[in-house]
Amino acid sequence: MLKERGKKMKLWYSSPARQWCEALPVGNGRLGGMVYGGCAHELIKLNEDSIWSGKALDRINPDALENLQKIREMLHDGQIEEAERLAMCALSGVPDSQRAYQPAGELTLDMPGLGEVTDYRRELDLEEGIAKVVFSANETRYTREVFSSYPDGVLAVRLDAEGREGISFDCRLGRCHNWTDEMGREGDTIWFTSGCGEGGISFCVAARVRISGGTVGIIGQTLTVENARNAEIYFAVETSFRHEDFVGACRDRLDRVWGKTYEEIRSAHCRDYRKLFGRLELAFAQEDTGLEALPVDERLQAVKEGKEDIGLVSLYFQYGRYLLIASSREGSLPANLQGIWNESLTPPWDSKFTININTEMNYWIAESGNLAECHLPLFELLERIKENGKETARRMYGCRGSVAHHNTDIYADTAPQDLCITSTFWVMGEAWLATHVWEHYLYTRDKDFLEKHFDILEQSVSFFYDFLTEGPDGTLVTSPTISPENTYRTKDGKEGHLCEGATMDVEILQELFRCYIGACGVLGKEEARIRKAQEVCSRFPKLKTGRYGQLLEWMEDYEEPEPGHRHISHLYGVYPGTTLTWQETPELMRAARRSLDRRLENGGGHTGWSRAWIIGLWAHFGEGEKVYENLQALLAKGTFPNLMDNHPMGDGFVFQIDGNLGAAAAVLEMLVLSQQGRVVLLPALPEKLDGGSVCGICLKGGASLSMRWHEGRVTWLKLDAKDEFKAQLEVNGTEESIALAAGESLERTY
Repeated sequence: MLKERGKKMKLWYSSPARQWCEALPVGNGRLGGMVYGGCAHELIKLNEDSIWSGKALDRINPDALENLQKIREMLHDGQIEEAERLAMCALSGVPDSQRAYQPAGELTLDMPGLGEVTDYRRELDLEEGIAKVVFSANETRYTREVFSSYPDGVLAVRLDAEGREGISFDCRLGRCHNWTDEMGREGDTIWFTSGCGEGGISFCVAARVRISGGTVGIIGQTLTVENARNAEIYFAVETSFRHEDFVGACRDRLDRVWGKTYEEIRSAHCRDYRKLFGRLELAFAQEDTGLEALPVDERLQAVKEGKEDIGLVSLYFQYGRYLLIASSREGSLPANLQGIWNESLTPPWDSKFTININTEMNYWIAESGNLAECHLPLFELLERIKENGKETARRMYGCRGSVAHHNTDIYADTAPQDLCITSTFWVMGEAWLATHVWEHYLYTRDKDFLEKHFDILEQSVSFFYDFLTEGPDGTLVTSPTISPENTYRTKDGKEGHLCEGATMDVEILQELFRCYIGACGVLGKEEARIRKAQEVCSRFPKLKTGRYGQLLEWMEDYEEPEPGHRHISHLYGVYPGTTLTWQETPELMRAARRSLDRRLENGGGHTGWSRAWIIGLWAHFGEGEKVYENLQALLAKGTFPNLMDNHPMGDGFVFQIDGNLGAAAAVLEMLVLSQQGRVVLLPALPEKLDGGSVCGICLKGGASLSMRWHEGRVTWLKLDAKDEFKAQLEVNGTEESIALAAGESLERTY
């Protein structure tokens, strides 16, 4: 590697966070915290992934099926306004909304009489997954560490003092104002319970303190510590979603860690975390080590002012991997719109799983970024979606198989969400998610996994066998549908949303059926299944180009009221899909590139996640300078001081994790194009990044790659095959066929 390992893997700041978007996140997949890093007053916002509002609901509209054909006929006859009005009444969920992700509570630590503070620093160490605060006051050096342990399932805080003074503080737990049901105390533990409505999820939050020296007590509901040499606080959060006796589960969780030392708990956390994070290293030769001496918020501000900071690119990349590890681990729920970090009882878009791009984008980094285990929570949720989706398919559409729309929640709700004509009536959510099953298999070659989750693909395909309608030209199209979340204008000047056979639908269907056929082949399913899927696949509409040379977003060449729309749905086939490539469909690739140009010419890319998608698309178009330009734009315009992605909302901005995770994935797409049977190295390398090294990128087919490059050319590479690996390898413009047995390596110097 070009740099000392881990040298720059810290986010650090010279002052405490003033607001949530400056705080530093910790998490173990299930239990998360936002650490503000205050001195006399510390605040840690707490989250647990299964705390959601309300109970599970049956929201399927009882009038959907009897009105479906009417809506289809209206669309076919051009009666768009009438079709949309009827759809809003007959297809919308009853009630129209799913459940919202909510915070667990907050911890406050107050240190009275602290006095003047000097030599302050707070940081997040990405190599250890630990947030740290250090400062001096009263001739004493104070240190505070915070991490969320996956092995032990607790959030840990350690306080140390070196110097004249000991450690004295008051510790309180709460949940917003007036949102706790019962407070309790026993021994060295304080706790509270709360609920999320009748029949909904209830939970317990508990804190227990252990000190060396000094005294500890409870006054009211406050844990008080006086003059300790050091102190440890452990937080547990357990819910009725996972435990009938969630209060007892909370107590048991704390009891289990109580028999361990802090050093044991910390070491177990670090070993577990490094096992994942340490698999992939990335460095660019042009990184300016001097910039590491500046706090991250100052570095980010410099980028906003037009300066370049190559090291911030690699730090941002690894931060994305950190966020996925911290918000998605085996046994947890998948990362939602905000991962696991949310401060509001009414978060933006309910902080659900939005499955018309955002949830999927969260996991683009999982496989290539050598974090395949972090992908697994998505499949566990998808199994529950599949079962609920069978009822939705049957009762709404009269179809076999399974379907989900553009949102889901903790209860795996599959009925349409919202009363939003631009997004609600879209049946492709589960289909898109189902392609992740095949994606995971391609990277891991885990045949047992593929067999276990094959039915997700099967049920999704089965739904479309029944749902697709035949057009006048014999093609099979989705109806009703939309192009997420866009609007078109008809020749008579009217705006429409519902349509037949949007381009994105066609591309997702092509991908879904390819995945299904591939899985059938691997698992030895009967040939009749494969032939049926191939026959249906052959009847999908051909993609078309429009008057501007662009790839059409709809079946007709409509004008767009918002040509710079944030969604770029019709380019799915380029990325993350695989059906549009320079090798197989060059004309459609040129049209897709023109579509992207038009989006950006008209102000597109104004959300973090949209910009992340754009970076990945430019990588697949082979446009390295465009990749770099948009990476810089993401840092300058789409990033909070804590490097979390921002999303415009009203007059301000809110956090969405998809921008972070999508951009991290896009960085790897510029370094390696890995499609089944083909690997291209440095397909879209920007000039500013023309030297560097990477270790541990995963490839489709079951291999990992390490390489170094200089002046835009690969100088060394090593391939390690986990399974039998065959590919066409393109290096420095030269192609060759390679074949490696399981466990075999290939090393080359150029």
